[in-house]
Amino acid sequence: MKLDDWLKIKKRFKNNLLLGNGASIVVDSRLSYRSLYEQVCNSGKLNDELLNMFEHFETSNFEFILRLLLEASQVNEVLDIEDDKTKEYYYELRDALISTIRDIHPTHESVEHLLTPIANFLVNFGTVLSLNYDLLVYWSMLVGNDNLECRWFKDCFVSGEFEKHFHYLYKPHPPATGSTLVFYPHGSLFLATDIYSDEVKLSRSMDDCLLETILSKWQEKDYIPLFVSEGATTEKFRAITRSNYLNTVYDSVLTQISGALMIYGWSASEQDEHIFDAIDHEGITDIAISVHTENPNWASYRDRIEDRIARTHHLRESNLYFFDSQSEGCWIY
Repeated sequence: MKLDDWLKIKKRFKNNLLLGNGASIVVDSRLSYRSLYEQVCNSGKLNDELLNMFEHFETSNFEFILRLLLEASQVNEVLDIEDDKTKEYYYELRDALISTIRDIHPTHESVEHLLTPIANFLVNFGTVLSLNYDLLVYWSMLVGNDNLECRWFKDCFVSGEFEKHFHYLYKPHPPATGSTLVFYPHGSLFLATDIYSDEVKLSRSMDDCLLETILSKWQEKDYIPLFVSEGATTEKFRAITRSNYLNTVYDSVLTQISGALMIYGWSASEQDEHIFDAIDHEGITDIAISVHTENPNWASYRDRIEDRIARTHHLRESNLYFFDSQSEGCWIY
């Protein structure tokens, strides 16, 4: 099957965009999902008992282990049970995660030249779903709104709280003549839960201080990051069902999208089978999937995805396109 150029099929795909980790990796290779868990575990900053907790609960989800440790510590404190270990381990894991993210996440300054191209790409879509935990899309949204001098990009947080009945936000807010709503099915760095499990948005600014502001709030107020960066599909889906935000995005956005769907930088691996399940419904007429041609095995990837879609209930009825991920006007290119 011949690969298309993005500009050739662009007019057909204006409804929905699904961004995978490949989109972040081409900006900075350190943003690989797998590297985050591996780097934290291999940092030498976690004791063996903490590492064993991940193995015992068969998880690589930081949010889950942090939540267990914090809640156990709080229960012991209320019941006047002598225990310093759980809180110490909570701090140890939290600080190791913060240190690792500080090491691998690009600074605003280092990616600033790419934010306008990304915003110019995202503006083509009515709905953007980013599976990535990093701040690249968020920074690009802010740059895009600034460049357009209007509130075109919206993350559906109103006064710091997620608007579950978000559909009215698609209506353009003058002087904007259109809108792009952005959702994070796996969460993001700027989302967190507090000790009462209330979900909050931590971001305030667009500059390089944002990342440090987020990490500082994790430390100051025991905020637990709300993102699912890795793990088996069943583990990810359990994390989604535990979160009001993630569950709403899954049930009310992913399973409801219709029209044309563009997929960029997504490997569609077994770890994300729940995403396939969510989008496998009637109403999606066209699917465009990026192919990274610098990968020598790109043809095998294309064939695998084509076969996977052929085995779906509904997506197999859609018109399928494959395009070069480095096409002009696509993402950062």
